[in-house]
Amino acid sequence: MRNILLQYEKRLELIFKICYIILVLCTFNSYLYNSFVQPVFVKLTLMLGMFLIMLRLFAYKKFIKMPCVILMVLFCVSFVVSTVMNRDYGMIENGKWVIWTGIQFFALYVCDIERSMESYMKEFKLAAHIMMGYSAVASCVSLGMLLTSYSEFFETAEGEFLISGFTWGRLWGVYTDPNYGAVFSVISILISITFVIKRQGIYKLLYILCIVLNYLYVVFSDSRTGELALFIGLTVFVFFVSNKILSNKSTLFRYGVVLCTIIALGGGTLAGVRIIKKGYNEVLAPSFTKIDVKKEQKKTNEQNEEKKDQIRRELGRKQDLEEDVSNGRFELWGSAVEVWKTSPIYGVGYSTFIPYAKEHTPNTYAVNNNVGEYSSMHNAFMNTLVYQGAAGFVILLILSCYMAWYVIVPIYKGTDEKYWYLSSMLASVAAVVVSMMFLLEGTYTLSPGSFVLWGFSGYMVRYAYEIRKGSK
Repeated sequence: MRNILLQYEKRLELIFKICYIILVLCTFNSYLYNSFVQPVFVKLTLMLGMFLIMLRLFAYKKFIKMPCVILMVLFCVSFVVSTVMNRDYGMIENGKWVIWTGIQFFALYVCDIERSMESYMKEFKLAAHIMMGYSAVASCVSLGMLLTSYSEFFETAEGEFLISGFTWGRLWGVYTDPNYGAVFSVISILISITFVIKRQGIYKLLYILCIVLNYLYVVFSDSRTGELALFIGLTVFVFFVSNKILSNKSTLFRYGVVLCTIIALGGGTLAGVRIIKKGYNEVLAPSFTKIDVKKEQKKTNEQNEEKKDQIRRELGRKQDLEEDVSNGRFELWGSAVEVWKTSPIYGVGYSTFIPYAKEHTPNTYAVNNNVGEYSSMHNAFMNTLVYQGAAGFVILLILSCYMAWYVIVPIYKGTDEKYWYLSSMLASVAAVVVSMMFLLEGTYTLSPGSFVLWGFSGYMVRYAYEIRKGSK
């Protein structure tokens, strides 16, 4: 009976992960999010995740050996304590996110330590191709919106405000937010580079096309988070790839090549972004503006500079960023600390943050500003500090540091075929960690980044467990 259940567990895990990927892609697509598809996958993924965890409980002695599981249990306990202690402001929404956090940890991250690593590599390749294929299509459609001067604002049935196309000097495209779209494009670029290296023939051209389309989306999204994530991700990838290619060279020579390559990549990435933006603003934007003005004049028969200024097509947010280089994040982080001080041990809860802040710190920036109320601090670690207090923050910090230490050395010393794919996983996770410093990412969210953070980390930890156990 136990063996039969474990066979079902293996199949269910793959189905669950595919459903999770589709769910997060739908959640950050303006059109799929505003359709019947996304709610269906919410329910399906939730049901499959909970059922998968239930099956794993029958063999908990095996799954609990997965490194970091105990820390994840403690993090969930901290979340529950925070929810209970803030019950006066509501428990249902916080309770839902406790469940989703458990699913990310114990269904998405946890792997079977007795299952072959080759089997997990097949899972990774399937997930990678789903993400690469979707990102290429999404970037292509988004760039088409840019070239056709498409821009749209609409509301969901629940009253949520959504944007698509080229708006406010940024390419949103099909994504609900250009920052998340840019980070997802960065992940696809990093994964695609590995397959360019490993594949032969015409397939290389498809992966190269995926890289080009996603790079262009990063540029036109005008996302500084995406640009920084791309640089850090490439830095990590170059470091590990150089270690592999130059393994027979001296350490000094190897690190010298790595340093020079990273500097060249950083300069090239930054220069490429600036050149493309400048070229667009000087060559294409004026012609697009003229076309838009003519269309608007034909509709309204009005000819005035105010109308022309409203539909200008320049790329960038120069004026906004000159006024505040952090785009409000510094004030938001200060506000997070201000609210945290009122409940330093167990925090104020995730979904209960706004009502709690309004009662205890009504003048704090997060709930008292000219833009709107913020439920997220745009920093994953700040979020944990204020939502789950010092207890949750310390657990997350230990979890992050321990996981990084656990996987980096075994991957660095790897010599087999898995090395290339594991390097791209590590680079992708590094890109997500960068985005966690500026967005609601990784925790308390269902996003492509959350799949990469916990799914890819699970594969890497599973590999490191095998290597470390074999070296004893």
